[in-house]
Amino acid sequence: MQTYATTLLEISLEASDGQIGKVKDIYFDDHTWEVRYLIVETGNWLFQRRVLIAPCALQEITDISANILPVNLTRIQITESPDIDSDMPVSRQQELSLFNHYSWPGYGGIIVSDPSRYIGNENLENNNNYDLNLRSFKHISDYEVHNSNGMVGRTKNLMIDLSNWKIEYLLFDDIFTSDQEMVVLDKNKINSISWDDNCIKISLSDDELRSAPIINAKDFFSDKIDYPPFT
Repeated sequence: MQTYATTLLEISLEASDGQIGKVKDIYFDDHTWEVRYLIVETGNWLFQRRVLIAPCALQEITDISANILPVNLTRIQITESPDIDSDMPVSRQQELSLFNHYSWPGYGGIIVSDPSRYIGNENLENNNNYDLNLRSFKHISDYEVHNSNGMVGRTKNLMIDLSNWKIEYLLFDDIFTSDQEMVVLDKNKINSISWDDNCIKISLSDDELRSAPIINAKDFFSDKIDYPPFT
């Protein structure tokens, strides 16, 4: 099942014993292009504290039309979870404590049941203390998009496969399309991302952009068309 990153914003997460809160941001790995966390703002029940929920905590998603995502957690688990600073960057040791608290299956591709792989590791205590590949969707959502000739548009959205939480496409409006349309860019066409300059560089030329897949955001997930409509 595919959806936009913006569709997930403000969607509610439901624990087994009540609502947790609403999604306010999405953190993803800019190396693997996988969603790592949903940033959820809890309600008054937890003083609107922001918590990080990994996709592995969610139940299988078959429908999001009700704007609710069920989570295999309880409110008590979330209340007792480590207080993680949700602002970027996120400490690796904080991430490790989070995975250990929830007994989530892995951390950065390594089984968390062996915390000695991280705790006391000099890499964590020195320059490698923060996960610099972890990025915010809200931060990237208005980046300039450039090709070899200069600026060609601005980032507007990401397309996420909810079956594996991978980001396959970046959507941006460009100088060759109307205000109601967006260019569908395969993530493999991204040459580089400058987080300091808020800029994404892509490999497509102007001619390639003119013939690139274009979608109307309103109708993209309509039942009237087969997914994906741009193959």
